[in-house]
Amino acid sequence: MPSWRLEVGLKLIAWDFDGTLMDTRLLIETGMTHTLKELGLPQSLMTEWVKAVGLPLEAGIQNTFGHLDLDYATILTAYRSFGHVEHEHLIQPFAGIPELLAELQAGGMRMAIATSKRRIPLLRQMAPYGWEAYFDPIITPDEVTHGKPHPETLDLMQTLTGLGPEEILMVGDTPFDLDMARDAGVPSVGVGHGFYSQEALAACGPRAYAPDTAALRDILLAYL
Repeated sequence: MPSWRLEVGLKLIAWDFDGTLMDTRLLIETGMTHTLKELGLPQSLMTEWVKAVGLPLEAGIQNTFGHLDLDYATILTAYRSFGHVEHEHLIQPFAGIPELLAELQAGGMRMAIATSKRRIPLLRQMAPYGWEAYFDPIITPDEVTHGKPHPETLDLMQTLTGLGPEEILMVGDTPFDLDMARDAGVPSVGVGHGFYSQEALAACGPRAYAPDTAALRDILLAYL
């Protein structure tokens, strides 16, 4: 049972995707290893890339490579030459997440997606699990002008659903998720099975922290 409660009652859970619902670490790291080899750059840049996980791709590339004398098109060509679609067998839901989503839906909880992943790969990666039916709305960088950590995604979610910020709970694994929520006035829960430490997430002011799916289940099912 959480030690806090939303003041006006939770009506919608907004989920991040990568690192929150789906374990995409191996795909992300394998793809960047390939990219750095293609560009002839040191693998030490992986550290900077991991720090950008959770941002839209364009921002992640800028944060990782912006200090180098390389144009964006060259980097993007190397990145895309990996063939991410062919390697999607490397991703899988975190343990317990499919069951938790099913429990929440069966309990009548509305859910949405707020992600930095583009819509086409997102829907493709959800399809094997039948997840698309769980979420409405699904907001990706294709629907907004400003991606995470800008609050536009959650501002749009409020507009589309007619809900106030305190009726929504953002669940994410990155500071970009939690900063977005804070700036939109939306409470958040930080999840610890992604790329970031508890300390990094705590600095963004979430209402709670869940180190794993079991702890997250205790927090969320208390609202059904």
